[in-house]
Amino acid sequence: MSARPERSRVKGAALLVLVALLAALVLSACGGGSSSSSSSSSESATETETEPESSGGAAENEGETETAASGENAYCGPEGITLGIQDGGGLNSWSKESLEQVQIASKACPSVEKEIIVDADFEPQKAVSGIQSMISQGANAIVLIPDSGNCAEVPAMRQAVQHDIVVVPWAANPCGTEGTDWTKYIDWDTKAAGREWAEWVIEQMGGKGKLLYEGGPAGNTVSSNAAEAIAEVVEENPGVELVEPISGEEWPVTNWDPAETKKLTSAILAKHPEINGLINDYGASVEAEVQAFQAAGKEIPAIGTAESNALACSWKEEKENGHEFPLMTISSRNWLGQYAAQYAIAEASGGTPPALKNNGIVNLGQWENSVSGKEPKCDPSAGPETSFSNQMSKAEMNKIALEG
Repeated sequence: MSARPERSRVKGAALLVLVALLAALVLSACGGGSSSSSSSSSESATETETEPESSGGAAENEGETETAASGENAYCGPEGITLGIQDGGGLNSWSKESLEQVQIASKACPSVEKEIIVDADFEPQKAVSGIQSMISQGANAIVLIPDSGNCAEVPAMRQAVQHDIVVVPWAANPCGTEGTDWTKYIDWDTKAAGREWAEWVIEQMGGKGKLLYEGGPAGNTVSSNAAEAIAEVVEENPGVELVEPISGEEWPVTNWDPAETKKLTSAILAKHPEINGLINDYGASVEAEVQAFQAAGKEIPAIGTAESNALACSWKEEKENGHEFPLMTISSRNWLGQYAAQYAIAEASGGTPPALKNNGIVNLGQWENSVSGKEPKCDPSAGPETSFSNQMSKAEMNKIALEG
């Protein structure tokens, strides 16, 4: 921006008009108050600028910042920041809901002046280039789900930390080291979830029979941890047999895609017509598994998974038709994205980070349990992948996630 021209000695009304015109021109050159939008087709990056809800004067905006810095918005500090948001997948409804949950915290903080959004489409190179793009665009904080596979994001996250950017991975184990490769890791306890599912399903199986676990993309840490825990529980129950081998390195891969899941499950059923228990870490994929069982004329077994409206509606329909199957779910956990965003925003803007339980690794526990009377919630008017746990009150979320 060029310097203001010197005032002339013109007096009276002409002077006032000239000054007003010059001020308008300078403000225009600075680009004040405009929204920016840019994208990179190779990196799937979208940049958006967050506008204040009201267009009052500076005093009003200062008041908003003071309010945000107290109470439940204490994470919103006084310094303006650019927030990067990345999902290793970004392809399905779960990813879209996770983005919305992050943005709940982002949009509630006036200090977040701009968002940069990247989807990696489960491609490790796109995940890396997406983080590098956010670095080059001046992100002060990055919130990401590092699930593109095989810990691919670690070098790029480390690069961001070296640029003094706050990096908060969540919802998938980022690998690497706190302080070096990322700032804070916030997540559900995936091993605890795997054990919870396995113990519950095996109990419904009467401690014997054949168990199937299907997971997401090869190498993703969510399915890796869940598979490892499930395999441990199976070893503790000699009456249970895995129909397909699983470990921390291998499992039947669905890519968290319902169409792929149905095809894979149909093929497995052709080889193993008797399956007594079913576990999957993605509820929408389980709905596809149920359809495969129905198409094969097989009884739907006991199921442990994450919540899904479509699955709950299938359970309700089967119950009404006299074919109820045991179903236990955990929360879809998208809402943890709010806490990940709060932490990142606080560290970058000078706010107060949330006090998270167990250093940020949250045990979600059971959300629905058809056996104990907490019936799965079905709402035919809602989307098939709607996750009702995201509609919990803030107090309910805080009880699960925060200390005290």
